[in-house]
Amino acid sequence: MTGRSGGLFFAASAALLFFTALYGAEHECSGCGTSKLMVQCDYYVVRRGDLSKSGFCENYAKALDAPGTHAKAAWYYLLGQKPQMAQRSAIAAIEEGQIYAAEYAAEASVIFHEYKAAKKYMKMLPKDFLKSAGFKKDLEILGNIYPDVDFSRIE
Repeated sequence: MTGRSGGLFFAASAALLFFTALYGAEHECSGCGTSKLMVQCDYYVVRRGDLSKSGFCENYAKALDAPGTHAKAAWYYLLGQKPQMAQRSAIAAIEEGQIYAAEYAAEASVIFHEYKAAKKYMKMLPKDFLKSAGFKKDLEILGNIYPDVDFSRIE
């Protein structure tokens, strides 16, 4: 398949995979992988803002929380409303050389009103990072999850 028909086939296949991963979100599914938890977290918590489903994010973070993947776990702990776990994982990631996890450590610090620590972590990141679309999107997502937190203090 080439051209337009190949693209449509790919899009249909991707949509089928996405909805298959979401199937059973309300039910226990023995043998389901961690990928399903990630998709469920991203769909329910990030896209739909359904914080009652934050357990998907927390469980995905727990599955990831190991050397080499602490940074990703930190982000999903933040999404799962577990900022203390996020902070711990982010610091572990930084110690492993995953400097980009300083963003997550800073965001967790702001949740705990630890503004000096947040600034310390943000200084570890490239100077233009604060202007990046990805960072702004992350703050928007976290603002929806933690509406009482002033994430503008991170800058």
